[in-house]
Amino acid sequence: MNIIIGSTSERKIKVAEKIAKQFFDEIVEISGFPAKSNVPNTPYDNQTYDGARNRAIDCRKNSGGADLYVGLESGLINRYGHMFEEAWACVIDNEDNEYYGYSSGLKVPDYIVEKMAELKIEHCDLMYELEKESDDLRDSDTWHSYSGGLIAREVSLEESIRNAFIQIFAPSDSFYKK
Repeated sequence: MNIIIGSTSERKIKVAEKIAKQFFDEIVEISGFPAKSNVPNTPYDNQTYDGARNRAIDCRKNSGGADLYVGLESGLINRYGHMFEEAWACVIDNEDNEYYGYSSGLKVPDYIVEKMAELKIEHCDLMYELEKESDDLRDSDTWHSYSGGLIAREVSLEESIRNAFIQIFAPSDSFYKK
């Protein structure tokens, strides 16, 4: 099984390797490809879904030679008056079937939302500035920074890929195969 991830991020590639091992007994080759998301650095609402899908499509069209093409995107979404960060995955196979999964969302701390509004800057720019100021904020891992190290962004990336893969690789007696 050969899988191409629409990113050169080591974090995303390692997450994909971890999840693939849960589904395959065979050796899986996973590589990254600098796919275009065509969404802002901080995608909002549907842009997160669009970014994941755009990355998978770009991989399928331009990287060649894989069994599966995976696009991953993290972004912000406003739900019920609160801002959450979640991840989306889109997986495309060689028959152009598309499978989607998204993660549970972690509420963006009010402090971050208020600072974005006060300074009139995007989430990614604010987090970059805060990371420069603090030793506690590491590796551009927003979930780690929000939670003081109790949870990592990998959780959301893993969940989104797993939720897409399960549709493809579920057992024959699952409702996905009916």
